[in-house]
Amino acid sequence: MDINDLFDGILKSINQFADEIAEQRLQKKMQDTGRGPENGSKNAENFEAKEKRGVTSFPKRE
Repeated sequence: MDINDLFDGILKSINQFADEIAEQRLQKKMQDTGRGPENGSKNAENFEAKEKRGVTSFPKRE
């Protein structure tokens, strides 16, 4: 093993650790904002309902 292999291994470990931390932060943020896979369909339904209301609220031209 040469010095480059050692540094490559260290860098790979650091990147893996950083990815895990980023994933944990993303999961926490999704829980805090209520935007997670468990709420995805609920939010999508609310969006569709609001979108439909917006379209039907335009005044009709005569």
